[in-house]
Amino acid sequence: MNVRFTAEIIFWIGAAALVYTYAGYPALIALISTLRPRRVKRGDFTPSLTIIITAYNEERALAAKLTNTIALDYPRDLMEIIVASDCSSDRTDEIAQSFHRQGVILHRQPQRLGKTAAQNAAVEKARGEIIVFSDATSLYEPDA
Repeated sequence: MNVRFTAEIIFWIGAAALVYTYAGYPALIALISTLRPRRVKRGDFTPSLTIIITAYNEERALAAKLTNTIALDYPRDLMEIIVASDCSSDRTDEIAQSFHRQGVILHRQPQRLGKTAAQNAAVEKARGEIIVFSDATSLYEPDA
């Protein structure tokens, strides 16, 4: 084999893989779905939801975020809200605790370990079937 022949083989294999990716695979899936259709089960399903709000020194934004989250158009008895404070040194924890009567749970890290560690610790406490991560500065539309 010479180098030109090897290069042509590599080119055509690459071109075939590219065509398969963009046209062949979708066509194969369409064919399979027409030969063996599956019914989609429809019905009312409202899973329990845990919203984890990670916060570090967010006293300026946290009250608005919690008010916004509580006002979401979702059954309140199926929604759990956890504020994961990463060892905040301002009034973040105090603000989160002031929403305790509305069902907000405060999880304070014993030491500052970063956002990911705070989220992971809060996930261990979460009871929801679906977990939503949010920052303290992100506000959602009521139907989100």
